[in-house]
Parts: sequence; structure tokens; C-alpha cells
Amino acid sequence: MRRPRSPATRMPRAIPSGHTHLSVSTFRFGSVEIAATVTRDAAVADAWVRGLRASHPRGAPLLVGLDCKWNKQPGPGTTWAVAPPRAAVLQLCSGGAAAGCLVLQLLYLRRFPEALVAFLRDPRVRLVGVGVAGAAKKLAADHGFECAAPVELEGPCNDYLGLVGGGEKLGLKEYAKEVLDLNMEKPDSVAMSDWEKRDLDLPQIGYACVDAYVSYRLGERVLLGR
Repeated sequence: MRRPRSPATRMPRAIPSGHTHLSVSTFRFGSVEIAATVTRDAAVADAWVRGLRASHPRGAPLLVGLDCKWNKQPGPGTTWAVAPPRAAVLQLCSGGAAAGCLVLQLLYLRRFPEALVAFLRDPRVRLVGVGVAGAAKKLAADHGFECAAPVELEGPCNDYLGLVGGGEKLGLKEYAKEVLDLNMEKPDSVAMSDWEKRDLDLPQIGYACVDAYVSYRLGERVLLGR
């Protein structure tokens, strides 16, 4: 992933102004610009999903890349047996050439994001990803966010590539290359960073957005043939 651009100066119209727990940045990944809405405000998250619904053609399949992040190792003085890490960040992404990504800091929400939860529970919204079943299970266990229609992409990606049983298990990065001819950078320094901190840094935001964007693009390719 190339170096992120400076934060955008104008918010998308769907996002209410006047919220302090919000930042909007634009990242370039390959030839695509991804508009990232980063927030810990339930009102902003609700507005984002309402905006996505409003901009989507009525009756067309609604495909959304879903991923979530949590700390992969216990912090100082803690163990997973005592305090297992909760899902800290939820990412949703939709759109091809004009992609938009919501990066929601779950641990800092002050109220239940009702529109977002209804969106996740809508069976007409296909939530796609590699390992998305595990992400959906964790969201439900940690935060009560039920996902009605998670669609695991591992099988469809393998079918698309003509891979039949056995062999090396591929991950998101490998599918991005083999299916989409996209090169993802997934440095351990970011993957293993602190996803629970209050202010995510630009490398974390870019990493999170690209994961959700590639999930969306894979779903678009192997499920819709685009």
C-alpha cells in the first residue's frame, strides 16, 4: 500500500458535522481511492450505513466487505484466560472505484448504534470476507452485533481459481494477488499493533481499510462476476 494521503478536508454528505469523535481520510490502494470514516460515535456509524443504503440502487445486491480487529497478544499483566481481547475495530467497505470504508472503534461507543446493528441483521446485506464467519461470531459474542448473512469467500475463491481440496491454505493477501492481481502489504508491526488505543494511527487505518476493501472486491469478483 502506498503512503496515505493527507486527510480529506470535506466530509461525505451522509456524515453529520459537529462530531468530535470523527476523522475522514483518503487512502490510495493501487488505482483506487478509499474514503475512510474513522469514528467512535454511534451517530456517525448510523449515518454512514444510512448513506450507503440511500446510495445503493434499489433491488440490486448489496455486498459489503466486513472485517474486525482485536489485539493478538495480551497486554502487560494480563492473560487471555483472564481477559480475552474483545473485538476493538469493525470495518465495513463497499464500492469499487469510489470505495468508502467505515472504521468503527467499538470499545469507545457510548450508545448502541441502532441503524448499524439493523444493517448487520438485514439478510439482504451480504457481508463478505475471508474468515468472516469467525469475525461475525466474535462481534456477536463481544458486542451483541448479530450478522444475518455472512458469506465466507474461501470456498468461492478456491472455486474461481480451480483449487480442489488439500494444498496450502490461502489467506486474504494471497487471494488478493491470485484473484484480483492486487498486491497487499500486511506488515506484522501493524497487524500486531494496539487496536484498542483511543487514537488509531494512519498505518492502522490504512491497513484496516485495505482489508475490508479487498474483502469487498473479492466478493464482487467471485460472487457477482465483476
